[in-house]
Amino acid sequence: MANLHAFYDHYQTEYWSFDHPDSDYLIKRPTYDGSSGYGDLLSLHNGIVLGRNSIASSQSLVEPAAPFSCDVGMHLIVDANYTLHASNLRTDTSIHSQQIWRRSGDFGDINSIVDTEYLQNSPINSHIVTIDFNQTLLSRWAESFAVPTWLLPFDNQDPEMVQVSLSNQPRLLARAAYILSLPCCTLSDRLALESQALLLCQDILGIQDISGRLANQKSQIDQAVDIIRQEYSNKLTISLLAQRVGINECYLKQQFKQQTGKTIGSFIRELRMQEAMRLLLDEYKSVQETAWYVGYRDPSNFSKAFAKFYGVTPTQLI
Repeated sequence: MANLHAFYDHYQTEYWSFDHPDSDYLIKRPTYDGSSGYGDLLSLHNGIVLGRNSIASSQSLVEPAAPFSCDVGMHLIVDANYTLHASNLRTDTSIHSQQIWRRSGDFGDINSIVDTEYLQNSPINSHIVTIDFNQTLLSRWAESFAVPTWLLPFDNQDPEMVQVSLSNQPRLLARAAYILSLPCCTLSDRLALESQALLLCQDILGIQDISGRLANQKSQIDQAVDIIRQEYSNKLTISLLAQRVGINECYLKQQFKQQTGKTIGSFIRELRMQEAMRLLLDEYKSVQETAWYVGYRDPSNFSKAFAKFYGVTPTQLI
C-alpha cells in the first residue's frame, strides 16, 4: 500500500492505535491484550515504501479484513507463521519463517490467521519486512538499467503471491532482521533507516536467479560474481571459483574482466574495502574487528590495504 493516508483511512483500527501520519511516515501499535511491538510504513522519496511489522503476542488473533493492493512488492518473513486470506486470490497462502514472497496486484480485502501448527510456545511473533516498488519507477529504471525481469510487473493484472528462492536469501533476511531492530525516533534514525531500505533494494535488484516460474538462467560469470559477493570475506581462490562454476581458470579470468571491468582480485578487494568502511563509519567497529569481518587475519595487512585503497588509515576514522 504505497499511499500511507489511504492505509490510515481504510485499515481497521479496532486492534491498533495509529500515530497520525506525516507526509511519509506512519506508525501503528497494537492495543489488544498481551501484545507489544509496532508496525510502521516509511515512504521513500523515489516512490519505494518500506514496511516493518515487529509484534509479539501471547494469543492468536484474527483481525478484521482490510483492503490491500500494490504494484510490485517483496515480503521478507523473518519470523512469522500464518495463513493469508485475500478475497481476490483463488486460494489461501501459508506463510512461514525464513521465506521471501513476491506480490503484486489488487488483493481485495485481506486478513491473516496464525498457523498454530508451527507454534512451539508463546509468544506468537510477527517479524516481517516489506518493500514495495512503484510500477512507474520500475519501468523508468528498466529503460536505462538491466532490472531483473522477475521484478517487473507481469502483463496480466491478476493479483499474485509467489514464494521465491533467492541466491542471497540469508543475506536478505539478515538485513531485514537488522532493519526491524532500528529505531525511527529522530531525523538521524530515519535517515539511517532509509539508508538500510535502499541497501535492501540494492540487494534485491542484484538478484537474477529465482526458482520455479520466475527462474532466470545465469551465466557462469554471473554465478561467479554472486559467489564472490556472498563469500568475499572467505579465502576464495581462482582455482576453486572456476571449479564451482564449471569453467577453466583462464576463461574465468578473461570473461570476468570483460564483463565487470575488474580482475577477480580487485573485485574482491573492492567489496572488502566497501564493507570495511561501512563497519568503521556506521557500526563503530574496531580496526581488529573490521579486519576479521572482511577477511583479513592480520590487522596490519588490513590497515595497509585500506590506506592504499582510500588514502587514509582505519585508525583515522575511529
